[in-house]
Amino acid sequence: MEEVKDYQIKALKKQIFISNLKAWIIGVILIAEIAFFGMYFSKTGMFKKPVIGDNKVAVIYFDEMITEKYTTKVMEKMDAIRKDKNFKEVLFVMGSPGGSPTASEELSEYLKAYQKDKNVTMYIGSIAASGGYYIASAIKPLHANKNAIVGSIGVIMPHFNLGQLAQKIGVEEDTLAAGKHKQPISYFRKAEDEEKKYIQDHLLIPTYENFIHAVLENRGISKEQLLPFTEGKIYIANTPEIQGVLVDHITSLYQIKKEIRKRLGGKMVKFETIDMKDQPSFFPKVQVDLGVEKLLNQLNYRQ
Repeated sequence: MEEVKDYQIKALKKQIFISNLKAWIIGVILIAEIAFFGMYFSKTGMFKKPVIGDNKVAVIYFDEMITEKYTTKVMEKMDAIRKDKNFKEVLFVMGSPGGSPTASEELSEYLKAYQKDKNVTMYIGSIAASGGYYIASAIKPLHANKNAIVGSIGVIMPHFNLGQLAQKIGVEEDTLAAGKHKQPISYFRKAEDEEKKYIQDHLLIPTYENFIHAVLENRGISKEQLLPFTEGKIYIANTPEIQGVLVDHITSLYQIKKEIRKRLGGKMVKFETIDMKDQPSFFPKVQVDLGVEKLLNQLNYRQ
């Protein structure tokens, strides 16, 4: 009886060992298959659960006067967006009355180049006047709220004659300059005809012509189409005569977002507003007037 019992125990242990070995082999095979298919599906994207973070649209509200500092900040933010694969597109909401001609040109060219990497939708929410329109025209089609202000294609350089006030309070200008046109105009007297012509010929007219040429190129229209709207006038976006010339599509921000969602494949799209505010600083800002910069800072694309 003792020998039979030992034999049965040995046979049972052998069966248990074989069963455990089979289970171990099957387990290894299953783990290998899971790992293989997991890698395959992760690469192909099959059966991937939609994630909001993977389908984002960056929203930029451009709602300040156009300066080189502000446009540089916008371009730096957009550079970061371009590198982030979670951002699929950019929604650019224009709301600026104008500003620096050079900054307007820089951002306009930047936006056209940016479209090669990520789609940009341009929407005029409140105003795109002068330099604001210069920038907005870089993107086609150009969408606008029906009550938005557009246009103001022109150049202005304000000049104030403070001569009489200076006399009353006892202020006299005593500027030193080398070169006939180093100080073409002065705040302490009325500009003479020769000085006005110099400013017109060397600053206003060339900048104005650059503005017109840029809009023609951006919009892809003829000069004959554009010229009636290049006299500095402003228009409400749904004005009939500017349709297809200054704007392409009258819509709303809600409708724009709805169209973007549809284009990106449904509701799982997150619109993320990009913060454009400066970080608070405890140090005062110091400005240095280097002569001609003071004059150029007065030259603006603005309403």
